[in-house]
Amino acid sequence: MSETTAAAVAEASAHSIDGLLATAAQATGLSDYGDRHFIKGLTALVNALPREAALNAIGEQMVYGGIVRLLSNRLRYVADAKHHPSILEERIEKPIIILGLPRTGTSKLQRVMSADPGVQRLEFWRALNPAPFPGEKPGDPAARIEAGLLVENTLSTLFPGWMARHPMEAREPDEELHIMDMSFECVIAWLFSRVPSYYAYIQRCDPRPTYRLLHAMLQYLQWQDGGGRGRPWIMKSPVHIGDLATLIETFPDAVIVHCHRDPKKVIPSFASLIEEGRRMGSDRVDPVEIGRDMFMHWADQIDRNLSAREKLPSDRIIDVRFEDIRSDVIGVIRRIYESAGRTVTPDAISGFESYDARRPEHHWGRYEYTAEHYGLNLDEIDERFTEYRRRFIDRA
Repeated sequence: MSETTAAAVAEASAHSIDGLLATAAQATGLSDYGDRHFIKGLTALVNALPREAALNAIGEQMVYGGIVRLLSNRLRYVADAKHHPSILEERIEKPIIILGLPRTGTSKLQRVMSADPGVQRLEFWRALNPAPFPGEKPGDPAARIEAGLLVENTLSTLFPGWMARHPMEAREPDEELHIMDMSFECVIAWLFSRVPSYYAYIQRCDPRPTYRLLHAMLQYLQWQDGGGRGRPWIMKSPVHIGDLATLIETFPDAVIVHCHRDPKKVIPSFASLIEEGRRMGSDRVDPVEIGRDMFMHWADQIDRNLSAREKLPSDRIIDVRFEDIRSDVIGVIRRIYESAGRTVTPDAISGFESYDARRPEHHWGRYEYTAEHYGLNLDEIDERFTEYRRRFIDRA
C-alpha cells in the first residue's frame, strides 16, 4: 500500500462514525454518550458529507473538527449530569425567545437586550462549548473563552465577508442553533455544507429530541452560573419559526418575539450569508442553487409557522418590525419587557445604549448582494409569501 493510499484510508477511518466517536472519547477520556438517539442523525450527516459536500481541506477540518467538538461536549455533559444530578433540577423560567426569518433584526435585538445585567446571556463561547473543559475551575471559563476567541479571530482574518454579514464574537451573544447542532438533527449542518440527503433526513425528524437537548444544555449552563436567580435567558434563532409548537411545549412560559421584514429583502440577504458560509469550506459553490434552496426552505418554514399560529391565542406572540428594531430598539425592548412583566431598569438602559454605541451598523464592514446573483425573482418571492405579507408586512 502506497503512502498516499494509506493516508486516504486513515483519513476515511477518522471520518467514519466509529472514528469520530473514538476521537472524542480519546480527547475527553470519557465513553458514555448517554442517549444514543443522535447516532441516527450523525450517520446521515457522515454518509452525506463525502458524497455531496465537496469540502476542501479547510472545510474538512472545520466540519469534522466541529463534529468532534459536539461529541466531546456531549460526553462531558453526560459525565457531569451523573455526578451533579442538581443540573437536571434547574428551572428555565420565562425565557425571552426571539424568532423570525433570518435577516429580520433578530441578532441585533438579542444582543442589545442581552446587555441588561439582569438577564442570562448566551455568549458565542458558551454555545460553542457548553461543557467545562477538563480542569476548569468553577466560575473561571477562561479556556473556553479563549477557544471562542480563536474561532472569532479565524473568521475575522480569513472570512471577513462572513463577519460583515453575521459577526460571531466570542463574548457577544449568538443563537442557540449552535447548541441544537449537538443533536445532529438540526438544519445548521446543511446551511454550512451542501448535503441534500441530510436535509431530507432532518425534514422527517421529530424535533422534540433536539429541543429536549437544548433545554438540558440551558439547565447545564445555568447551573454553572449559579442558577437562574430571576434572570431569564435571552434566546434567538430563525430555526424556531417552523417548530413553534415544539418550542412552546419545551418552554411553556416563554415570552416569544417574532421579527418581521419583507421577504424580498430577507431571502437574497440570507442567500448572500450562506454563500459566504459555504465558501469557507468548499471550492464548489453554486449561488443559484443556494438561492433556490433558501427560498424553498424559508417559504416552507413560514407555512408551518402560520399554521401553528392559527392554534394559538392572538396575544401569545409579540410581533415586531425590522424597521422598529433599527430605529428604536429600546422602545421595542420596553414593549417586550412589559409583556414579560419585567422592569426596564436604569442599568438595563445603560447596557442597551452601551451596546449600540460599541457595535454600530456595519461595524465589521459593508457588503453587497443582488437577487439576480442567486437566480431569485422578486415577484415570485412576493407570490410565494402572499399570506405572510398580508398578515405582517403589507398591513404594517
